[in-house]
Amino acid sequence: MTRIIAVAMQKGGTGKTTCSVNVAAGLARGVAPDVLGPQRVLLVDVDPQANATAVFLSPQFTLGPADGVATTHEVLVNQTPAREAIKTITLPANERAGYAAATLDLLPSHIRLARAELDLLGVIRREDRLASALKRVAKDYDFIIIDCPPSLGILTLNALIAAGEIIIPVEPGYFPLIGIGLLQRTINDVAQINDLQLLGVIPTLQDRTVESRETLEGLRQMFGDKVFPAIPSRIAVRNAHAAQTDIFAFATDAATRDAAEAFAGVVKEVARG
Repeated sequence: MTRIIAVAMQKGGTGKTTCSVNVAAGLARGVAPDVLGPQRVLLVDVDPQANATAVFLSPQFTLGPADGVATTHEVLVNQTPAREAIKTITLPANERAGYAAATLDLLPSHIRLARAELDLLGVIRREDRLASALKRVAKDYDFIIIDCPPSLGILTLNALIAAGEIIIPVEPGYFPLIGIGLLQRTINDVAQINDLQLLGVIPTLQDRTVESRETLEGLRQMFGDKVFPAIPSRIAVRNAHAAQTDIFAFATDAATRDAAEAFAGVVKEVARG
């Protein structure tokens, strides 16, 4: 049974794409072998900022793929079959850190996806477009990870209706905790349609500040064992993206390895379900 997981938070800057990229890559690599080996994974980018796409393809692709190249926009708006847009990405081995090579499929995004709200205006059952597209390819994958935009518009709604589970990344601070409350209302509404379940909450950008500690304590009070391992704030995570790869390929020293190990812990929790 394919597990479809949306990674969503309506506030920007929470590490949503970083979590999407590294959870998808970690599942594909099988970085938690005591729980689950390498998996067949599809990463779906439904964010018009297309940051996940930039990591695995290029920033240039997100600004202007060649005419006739299908992206999430074409899948949602023109109902182009998802298979025509999916690209296979090679994840290089990191022998020094013990991470094997793997492949990952990507349904890429593009800046024109920002027009989807208008393009789908008045379309009947526009919120079901992504679910319909993914049904046709779901059997090819063990996991489908959906990177959502930082909003609660029609693109995020498409992702939540397509998914069975949701992961919420949360950065330190008071305002992200407020944002969770707003997102939970949407989750409850969508759950009446597809039984959407909260899989977990990922504390991101964690450091040794009082703000980080208080945010983590607040999350544990709200969500208990649904709080996944915290991801430390490391420049290496951003550098991995700039190098167009995941943290597991980039982990070469103590600072990068602890970030990779934190994400491996998150992947283990995801695999356990």
